[in-house]
Amino acid sequence: MYGSGQPTGLGNGGFHSSQEVNNADVRAASSGNNQEVCLSVASLQDNQSHQQQTFAHFSQPRKKRRFITSSSATNGCRKPSGCQCCLLVSSILTVVVSIAMLAGGFRLIFDAIMKTQMEVREGSKSFEMWKTTPFPLILNLYIWNITNHEEFLNGSKPVLKECGPYVWREYHDKQGIEFHPNETVTYLQQRWWIWDEQLSGRNSLDDAVYTMNPIPLSAAWSVRHYPAWMRPIAFRSLNGLFNGMAEQAVVKTTVNELVFTGFQDPVLDWIQKEIIAEDGKWHGVLPLINLSHQVSLDYSQIGWFLQRNMSLYYDGVFNMMTGSDDLKNVGKIDLWNYTRETTFFDSPCNSVVGSAGEFFQPDLQRDKIEFYSSDLCMSMKLEYQKDIDHSGLQAYRFWGSNHTFANGSVVPGNDCYCVKGTCAPTGLLNAESCRMGSPAFISFPHYFNADPFLLDQIEGLSPAEDKHAFIMDIMPETGTPVNVNARMQINMRVTPYTGKGTGKIDILTKVPDIYLPMVWFEELAEVPEDMVGQLKALQFITSTPVMTISFSVLLLIGIGTLVCVVFVCLRRGKLPTV
Repeated sequence: MYGSGQPTGLGNGGFHSSQEVNNADVRAASSGNNQEVCLSVASLQDNQSHQQQTFAHFSQPRKKRRFITSSSATNGCRKPSGCQCCLLVSSILTVVVSIAMLAGGFRLIFDAIMKTQMEVREGSKSFEMWKTTPFPLILNLYIWNITNHEEFLNGSKPVLKECGPYVWREYHDKQGIEFHPNETVTYLQQRWWIWDEQLSGRNSLDDAVYTMNPIPLSAAWSVRHYPAWMRPIAFRSLNGLFNGMAEQAVVKTTVNELVFTGFQDPVLDWIQKEIIAEDGKWHGVLPLINLSHQVSLDYSQIGWFLQRNMSLYYDGVFNMMTGSDDLKNVGKIDLWNYTRETTFFDSPCNSVVGSAGEFFQPDLQRDKIEFYSSDLCMSMKLEYQKDIDHSGLQAYRFWGSNHTFANGSVVPGNDCYCVKGTCAPTGLLNAESCRMGSPAFISFPHYFNADPFLLDQIEGLSPAEDKHAFIMDIMPETGTPVNVNARMQINMRVTPYTGKGTGKIDILTKVPDIYLPMVWFEELAEVPEDMVGQLKALQFITSTPVMTISFSVLLLIGIGTLVCVVFVCLRRGKLPTV
């Protein structure tokens, strides 16, 4: 015991001399006490020596304590417990993995997973949705009925009534799929339509409408391109045919006949019976009326969607990039009908470029998109309009602006869309070369985003962006369309043939010189509800710093755990003071 700093049992704070102790012992021994105290001379001397050593020890300054680890009797570190080892390894792994992920590892892993699902190959998610549309598209069709058809044939401005919507469910399926070593795939697209009576409401396929007859318009328009010496003969022959067959410039037909089943035309009936030989060869008179060989052989009737339902070859042969080499190429069209340049327009408007229409590259920018349309025989450009929220998904909206069908006066360089010297007003696409010589012109419905003078020619049109704009909403992170309203209008160029400067066609002598709307449609597609949740989660991961924050927190936890484990190990490895 240390008490007040002096050895216990020593009075007056000091020591007796060894001589006094010895004399007292001798006196006690000689006093005749019964206690047996047997202290030898050597024992007394040892006691004296011990007291001197003790005095020397306590009289010296105190030294700092030394710690001796217990790995052996003298020094060393205690072995860590199994729990400490597990924590140590776990914390080190957490730190290493977190640093690797923050340095770009997560992005590499994410991109690799995305690539396996987005590239078009058998077994991927994209392939399944691309091969067969998992949900039907909606086709809303509107017919322009000429309510004053008699006055119109005598030169009056047409008064049109929009009839519809007539609704079909549209399905797509890819056939003849063949993958190639250059990371492309060739396929045919089969489409079919099923009438939806419920969505059509009170509109019936038996509704009667008055519409312009495309046969006399197309035949007369084609003769205009004949050599000057040949035109008079061709016009007289054509006029005689129309009069002899009682051809009509305006016909009354049903919606079903006008769209899918086709309606009878006396000129086509006569051609099938009298002009085309039984072996399928041309009759010598047929070139004079200038109807396409393909039209005469394949079309005995007239209909906007005639022979399209379930057709494998109507849309053509596509060759598309799969994105297996680089996701930036996924969905890009490589060839259409085995070519990268068509004969429908002049270069560069004849180039087959852009997307095939179903995929766009990931990490889309707020600029423009381009896709090839086999219906228009051109690559269509849509410009960025705005950011939108679609069912909780953040998307970029691209739309058909006033540049999409602009002529060269609005967009320099678009003169290459002129056909045989005919340049359409801005807002119209001259599609005659794509539609077998017919004077067909494509626009947005109600002449939306077109030259205003087109509206002055017609009564009954009222363009509105929310009803008639062509829009495509795309999730930028993946390039996936989440909402599509593809709206188009087919118009026919109506020209009077009075015999002054052109040949004379009696049934077309008094008609006004206008671009007449015939039919317009909208194709609607929307991402299904069961996919919205998946896309939301994907967008949350890619567009927010949630993963950066998560791995940063893990890094801090790993570092903190590592420090604690090392500190506890060192702390528990110390021995008591000696």
